[in-house]
Amino acid sequence: MRKAGFTLVEVLIALALLVTVLAVALRYFTATAETGRLTQAKGELQDRVRMVMQVVSGDLQLAGAKYWTWGTQSVGFTLVGTLEGTDGGAKDTLTVRYVTSLREQSAACRRVDYTFSGDTLQRSDVNITPASGAECATGTPSPTPLADGILALDIQYLCSDGSAKNVPDCGASAYPRSARLTVAGYSLTPVRGGGGSLTTVSGQSLTCPANRLCYAMTQEVLMPNLKPVQ
Repeated sequence: MRKAGFTLVEVLIALALLVTVLAVALRYFTATAETGRLTQAKGELQDRVRMVMQVVSGDLQLAGAKYWTWGTQSVGFTLVGTLEGTDGGAKDTLTVRYVTSLREQSAACRRVDYTFSGDTLQRSDVNITPASGAECATGTPSPTPLADGILALDIQYLCSDGSAKNVPDCGASAYPRSARLTVAGYSLTPVRGGGGSLTTVSGQSLTCPANRLCYAMTQEVLMPNLKPVQ
């Protein structure tokens, strides 16, 4: 008469099946976690690049605006400079001056600067106290981090004479009509794969860091306030 229980062969077969099931389950959950991490990293990256594009575009659109209005009041200011910048390859610097009606008259003059510290894009937004009457002084930048993991803020200025410049200087007979800009960044969270390359609006080639996702946006921004008054 056979005793109750399992033979050694049956136990080994059961263990083999259990190990196989656990391995399949582990592989499934690992792949699911990696997909979730990839989706989260991609969404965060795209949101960060779009935020930078929106903020920079808004400042460029206001470049050179000189009038402050509040109800029936209207004051025209004199700006000391309107648009300045340097060509830093893929990492340009930018200084914009304008008047905004979203603040009180004493704080209407704005100076906005964009600079880089490594891969961190910095923004300075300072109030320019009028120096005398309605003349806006230059102001002193006070940069604070706007976004990390930014590979490029590349700006190409399209002049009224049809030329394209990498700095906002179109010469004495023309003015910057619009600007085409590329904002590119990489994911702050490591992911599998990644890498690759991107090209900016001025033809700069960017290498995406290993194990990072990269994303770039390019768009044109009109600057209507820079047109000279006839």
